[in-house]
Amino acid sequence: MIVGGLLAGGLLLGSGVALADDGGGTPGGTDTVCTQRIPKALDRIDTMLTRIDGGASTKGSTAWLKARADRVRTTHPALADLLDQRAAARPAKVQELQTLRSQLQDVQRKDCA
Repeated sequence: MIVGGLLAGGLLLGSGVALADDGGGTPGGTDTVCTQRIPKALDRIDTMLTRIDGGASTKGSTAWLKARADRVRTTHPALADLLDQRAAARPAKVQELQTLRSQLQDVQRKDCA
């Protein structure tokens, strides 16, 4: 939720500034948002989703968190519980990222065409 909010907020704030800076009737500010900011944000979302869905050898993935929790459960039970909680929160993160990607694609379709 935090990542999505920051990404969307930064994109919207940046686009507002870029659009307001559109002096002389040229769409230069809009071009920056459409050609640089939105594609970078979409790439970052795809990178995060790929990492989350990765295998046990992909640091930060759900499988990696579960495997690490299993490894430390006997020596550090509190850390194992924390890792389990983070792994349990991943489906909500995936949903947030997919929603944000959809919203960005809508903006891209409507405002950048």
